[in-house]
Amino acid sequence: MARKKALHPLMTGEALEMVAARFRALGDPSRLRLLNLLMQGARSVQELVDESGLTQTNVSRHLGLLRREGVVTRSREGNRALYRIADPSIAKLCNTVCGGLSDRLSGDLDALSTSSV
Repeated sequence: MARKKALHPLMTGEALEMVAARFRALGDPSRLRLLNLLMQGARSVQELVDESGLTQTNVSRHLGLLRREGVVTRSREGNRALYRIADPSIAKLCNTVCGGLSDRLSGDLDALSTSSV
């Protein structure tokens, strides 16, 4: 009997740990807030503090973790450090998740509006 080709290759335990670390980095609402801002373009820490409502300590801590995970990168422009999304798949992933959530919520709203008639 011929075996079907896998749609997705099996991953090693080490690779799965790396994937889990990436998802953990994305699993915090404050980090998602920062990524949402960075998807609009590069920002300094101060701009992220001003726009996110988070403290400078929190912004720096979250950016450090995101940087270690390869999600964001930092570059110097004059005396400022600018952060930007390093991995384009992050924006794609966020759009996929947000689109799926939007579809689910609109389906829930449709179900509520038809059941109350």
